[in-house]
Amino acid sequence: MDRAAATEAWWAAADAASLQRQLDLRERPVRGASGGEAKTQRERWMMVRWLTAWASQLSYPVLVNKRESPDFLVASGDDRAGVECMEVVPEAFKQLQAKLDGINSGWVRPVSRSAPAAGRADWDSPLIRQLLADTFEGSPWLGDEPERLWVEVMRWAVDKKRVVRRKPGFAEQPSNVLLLYDNWPLPAVAFVEEADPGVLRGWALAALDELSAQLRATGAHADFQQIDILRQGWLLSFTDAGIQRIRYLPTDAE
Repeated sequence: MDRAAATEAWWAAADAASLQRQLDLRERPVRGASGGEAKTQRERWMMVRWLTAWASQLSYPVLVNKRESPDFLVASGDDRAGVECMEVVPEAFKQLQAKLDGINSGWVRPVSRSAPAAGRADWDSPLIRQLLADTFEGSPWLGDEPERLWVEVMRWAVDKKRVVRRKPGFAEQPSNVLLLYDNWPLPAVAFVEEADPGVLRGWALAALDELSAQLRATGAHADFQQIDILRQGWLLSFTDAGIQRIRYLPTDAE
């Protein structure tokens, strides 16, 4: 049997209230998981948040099947969507996950919150400083560097998944969604947080627009009509029509 053709129903709901009752935002990947099991648990963690964010806007009934290439099939009323998932995290963190299974149920969560002007030494852990020593150790973040790097990293992740999307065996759907979980080690990137505008760096306010413009300019929406990013309690959704921001969970609760 084609691996991509094997499906398993994970969620089924007749209405938004029924779906929301099935979604537990307290779920975490199980400690000690590795390989395919860890990947499946991360994808479930991501989809719980994606479905929570979109529950009130979906058509019903809803049926969500787990599979591969794409990772999920979502039947929503008469609509059909494939959702491909990716955790955006440096490879070095993934390689250490087996050694860190005592931290946050085995899923590396490198970023801690900090004041917007804090330097790297104020928010990095010793582990992060060791991993990133070759490029980042000892140097402060300058101006709008975090926002510009964030745009670059998200573009890299989208480009990587566009290659996967074009491979034989990827089951194209009427709507194709790329779901990214932003787990990249950066200080608080201040385009989303509900902060006093006086503390926001100027370029930060344009970061979402910049990423949206780059996605359109490179034709990313020809492969993924919707590109959603999970970040600190927000879902940031990019389409040809623009950007939608959805708060699905208080920032400090994630």
